[in-house]
Amino acid sequence: MAKRNPKLEKVKEILPRWVKGKGEAFGKKFYAHWVLWHWADIVGEFNARQAEPQGIRKDILYLYCGNSTLRNELMMMQEQITQMVNNYAGQRMITGIAFGRRWEHPDTEEIDEIRLAHAAPEENWGQARRKIVLSAEEASAADGIGAEVQDEELAQKARQLYKKHLQMEKLRAERDWHPCAVCGTLCPPEKRYCPVCAKKQRDQLLADIRQVLRDIPWARCKEVQEYVPGCTPKLLNEQRAAMVQQLASEVDVNDKTSIKAMNLVMLCRCLPPEHLTEEEITRTLYGLRFNLHRPKDYKAPKRYSVIPLGKKGKRKS
Repeated sequence: MAKRNPKLEKVKEILPRWVKGKGEAFGKKFYAHWVLWHWADIVGEFNARQAEPQGIRKDILYLYCGNSTLRNELMMMQEQITQMVNNYAGQRMITGIAFGRRWEHPDTEEIDEIRLAHAAPEENWGQARRKIVLSAEEASAADGIGAEVQDEELAQKARQLYKKHLQMEKLRAERDWHPCAVCGTLCPPEKRYCPVCAKKQRDQLLADIRQVLRDIPWARCKEVQEYVPGCTPKLLNEQRAAMVQQLASEVDVNDKTSIKAMNLVMLCRCLPPEHLTEEEITRTLYGLRFNLHRPKDYKAPKRYSVIPLGKKGKRKS
């Protein structure tokens, strides 16, 4: 009896057929949305952040770009971008691009157009700050700044900056900002530390992880967490990779006996000293040969001149 093998289809195989079955008009609208939502995949993350797609109207892709230099460059690449968009959509989607202002009403029904779902606008802290009224004592303290400075313009700017600082402090207090657990600077309710202290905490955490790896190169996450509770697999892997690259640049490509070479193998393969064999050292250093220090006349050997045929260096019978 033949074995059943129902061949399950993937979504990317079913979706095009489903869209095609809905008709040409639906398909064009669907792929227009597809292009806009995958704009970063088409032009890259940097260009996607600087040039925001507003929509497609009458086969023209409208973009908003506040950077005039980049806007000119994109205009010069108009034909290339048009081809990239059409290739991504798998059909002739647009005939060109144009730059304009942001579309403020994405739900307009009178005009047949494809638009992105606009994200909620960020709060304007500058406007909110200007609405904060300082007390008489605070205003008097600000006006007293720079009384001994001869340059009146400089003194005036110092007073304005101090007033803005006081307004921001009051605004943050109204928004339930709390003192940083370390330095006392106000920070958002969802944060325990201010950005400066948070960076110091993270740098110290990474330094502690690296110190454990220096002492125990073969340590895995659970072992590192005994000494550094805040360690995560991601942080450990990042620091291990950085240390492997740094140590590899200090080890000669032909060195297999030094302490640095052995530490490199233990660090890279998470091998304790009792499992460190000549075969493991050879295989690991061969895999890292392009990261190791190499003489100018070095030529990489062929794999099987260094590692015998077969699994783990054993010849197949």
